[in-house]
Formats: sequence, structure tokens, C-alpha cells
Amino acid sequence: MYHTYMSSEEHLDDLDQALVRLRRLWSAPRSSIKDGGMPVDMSSILVIEACARGEEAGEDTTIRDIAAFTDTEHSTASRLVDRAAKAGLVRREPSPADARRTRVVLTDGGRRTREHATGFRLAWLTEVLRQWPEGDVGHLAALLTRFADEVDRHGPPGRPADTS
Repeated sequence: MYHTYMSSEEHLDDLDQALVRLRRLWSAPRSSIKDGGMPVDMSSILVIEACARGEEAGEDTTIRDIAAFTDTEHSTASRLVDRAAKAGLVRREPSPADARRTRVVLTDGGRRTREHATGFRLAWLTEVLRQWPEGDVGHLAALLTRFADEVDRHGPPGRPADTS
């Protein structure tokens, strides 16, 4: 069971500074993640990830789902899907559940790119955390998962919290 407590301003400032420094994880040079020798945009990786998670949950992935996952407007998510589709990573098709809806589906190329991107991230994490005790890595994973769950529940800064 977790204990409720108020963090001191110093701890919150330290956390804020660390999160600002970590934002570079998502702004890695485009050449960092390649598939078949071609650089893959981070936005396409996010579209692939949204589709893969929907697929794993047995659900259709829509533009609305991708907009929520990427924290973008519907029109921006639609452009991100267009870019990923042009790269052969996803395709749009009618939803079998509702012909009025369109679902976004991973292609085999999208699945391979996801595997490659995941492998790239895991290799990088292995290197970064090489000197850490296994228990510390587990503790970090648990705390970050808990933090991510709370961020999902509260939403990004400036948005109303989910009260459900």
C-alpha cells in the first residue's frame, strides 16, 4: 500500500528539473531509429505504438485513439497517420464493426519497425542502467509506471483532471 504525503518544494523542483532533462528521450535525432536503413520519424513510432496497443487489446484503433495517445488534435493525428501510411507502416481500412468508422491497422512493415524500435530502446536502457542493481531498476520501473498512471488519470498540465 502506498502512503499519501506531500512532497517538499525541493523534491518537486528536483523532479521537475529531471523531467525537463528527460524530454530529450523523445527528441532523439531522427537518424537514431532506422528501419531498413531509413530513418523513422518519432511521430510514426508513436502511431505504430498506438496501433499495436489497440491490436494487443483486441480493439480497433481509430484516429481518435491515436490523437489521445499522441496528445494531439484529431487533424494532427490524421496527418501523422498519413505520414506513417506513406511510409508503409500502417493502413486505413473500414471498421468491420461499424462501416462509418475507419480503423488504422499495422502493416507487417509497421510490426517490424515496432520490434526494431523496441529493441533499440531496450538496448539503450540496458547500457544506461548497466551499473544499477537489479532491485533499483525494478523500483524505478514500478515508480515510473505509477507516475505514468497518475499522469494518465490527471492529464497533462493545463487540462482538467479525469474524475472517474
